[in-house]
Amino acid sequence: MNILPVSACSQNKKYQPNFKSCIKIYNPKNVTSLDIFAKDKVRTSSCPFRSDQDWNDFMRYIFWNFAGEDKVNISSLACADGSEPLSYALYLYDKTPKSYYGKFYITASDIDSEMIKVAKSGRINLSNGDFKNIEKYIKNPQRYFTDYGKPIKITNNVDEERYSYKIDSEVHSLIKFKKSDILTEVKKMNPDEYYILNIKNVFPYLKENYINEVLETMSKKLKSGSIFVYGKYDLLVSNFKNRLFNLGFFEPKQGECFVQKI
Repeated sequence: MNILPVSACSQNKKYQPNFKSCIKIYNPKNVTSLDIFAKDKVRTSSCPFRSDQDWNDFMRYIFWNFAGEDKVNISSLACADGSEPLSYALYLYDKTPKSYYGKFYITASDIDSEMIKVAKSGRINLSNGDFKNIEKYIKNPQRYFTDYGKPIKITNNVDEERYSYKIDSEVHSLIKFKKSDILTEVKKMNPDEYYILNIKNVFPYLKENYINEVLETMSKKLKSGSIFVYGKYDLLVSNFKNRLFNLGFFEPKQGECFVQKI
């Protein structure tokens, strides 16, 4: 797979490139009663195909690693507006036949009811810059988005220079969304099945005891060969990668910001 060329793809010139479909700042006490956050302000920042990984290199490794398997779960936790699971769904739908992408089961969750409502709606706010970012990996991405009009209203959204698009229904139907916290979903994982567990750029906001419980639980639950995907921001957590290595993960040479269960 080769990286696809970037070209202009939107006629809405007033929307400037900023590469974020959602930037929301909120007090976590307003979205959950769980005492898991270390900070009184959380910044939700999401967009399709975030730059923590080169998605071509990453997905090439995924295809190779799970080539002989009949079922692989993709679990995207703290998914915000659904941009992250949408990246998986778009890539699989665009690059592989149904006979292949049908073996990937994509689920996504977030603790914020508003974000899950947005994710379930089948709409997304995008800028010109977001489209250019998507086009690095998906040729002619306009095929999968229909102009919908005004941006989706999101409480405390600090960047409203967006335009709303309806996501292709077949692509969106590949993802199952629900409201839940990270630890609850990690505890539910089936240790006899393969997972790509995606938890990006949220750990620095969480309390240390919650981080430890999440990492230790996923180490016990993830089957050998499963993948854990994190974000560059998560590396701000003290000894984050060493903790993963000590819990039985290793870092493949073929990519960055993901580890594999030994």
